[in-house]
Amino acid sequence: MGVALVVNAYERTYRSVLSRGFFPRLVDANLTHFEETVALINNVDDPADARSRAEALLAAGEITRFEFVSDHIDRALEHAGLSHRSLRRHPYLLDYGLVMPHVCESTWLLGWDAETALRTPMNWVEPSVRLLERQPWLFHASLAWPSPEPGADYSAEQIGMVDDYSINWGFSDQLFLLRRQDLIGAIYRDFAPMAAARHAPHPTTFEYRVEAHQRATRRPRATLTTLSYETNFVPGGVLGRVGSTKFEYERMRALYRLEHYVLQRLPARLGPRWSKSATLPVAFRSPPADTAATSRPSP
Repeated sequence: MGVALVVNAYERTYRSVLSRGFFPRLVDANLTHFEETVALINNVDDPADARSRAEALLAAGEITRFEFVSDHIDRALEHAGLSHRSLRRHPYLLDYGLVMPHVCESTWLLGWDAETALRTPMNWVEPSVRLLERQPWLFHASLAWPSPEPGADYSAEQIGMVDDYSINWGFSDQLFLLRRQDLIGAIYRDFAPMAAARHAPHPTTFEYRVEAHQRATRRPRATLTTLSYETNFVPGGVLGRVGSTKFEYERMRALYRLEHYVLQRLPARLGPRWSKSATLPVAFRSPPADTAATSRPSP
């Protein structure tokens, strides 16, 4: 089982990510041997400083590789079937995700945001890989996520259960485990209004595009309910991070609320592109005999 741990770092976070001890602590928290540990550097004001820090980690054996997004984005866009126009005003919301599968060679990719941390050390990667191998209709695995709003955790989006994993249609770049090859190719043009509604209407983001693909191909996420992580919530979400004006922010938030209000009331029979409550794929509802005993639908 070859797994690459790829941590995305940028101007606000690269100094902490490229400091001694960050990667060893992260590896220890996951209690997993990673075939590759990669620092992916993007959108920094001082590339020379970032390179110097990364070279020190490489020399110390704390990472196996470091790469700059700018060195790989042309090839990543070509493989994705996208042009540079796809990056639009805020390329850093998409380019890092397109590049991730091109900076490692392992079969499996664990994408990790610089500000994500496990609340409890656990080897969740190996059992999650086994689940994805056993249930290939699942697109990726993740962990129970924190929520700034009560009742907005994984249970609010659950459409079924497999063992201790809650099945849902979402995707987040804070933490995701998947087959590396599943991120390579023309998967970023799929259409799914419900995905746009979930990602605070910013359809140029990596998160939106991957979730739209998942919904269009009916390959959901498996969220391990027995382990959760912490992260840094930036006020305003995506719109806050890109420095939108107050007018732009309020206009987009109003549109988002209207879109979400309409879409979450659509019937499940319309499928996951449109409906929040879309049912599970046939593959889950009729599981193979060897997994039927451990797979169960939610009430």
